[in-house]
Amino acid sequence: DYPTPVIVDYVIGCMASNGETQDMLRRCSCSIDAIASIIPYDTYEQAETIMRMQQTMGAQATLFRNTKALRMKVDELRLAQVEADFRCF
Repeated sequence: DYPTPVIVDYVIGCMASNGETQDMLRRCSCSIDAIASIIPYDTYEQAETIMRMQQTMGAQATLFRNTKALRMKVDELRLAQVEADFRCF
């Protein structure tokens, strides 16, 4: 199960990017539910952390950008997001 604050944060971010309508609320909620059905929360959390670290500056960020195992974790989340888009949007 994904924690409620994580779900809410995802839906708010999704709606900020796609429009703050009732329809988008349903679609964005569907999207995080679809992601949750594809990957476990610990994988989601790891991938989100890696993506945040990739956006920082410095040598440590390079480690997060260039390590194959970490890129694969992010790719797993991105594939889940693509599937969620197909299901919900």
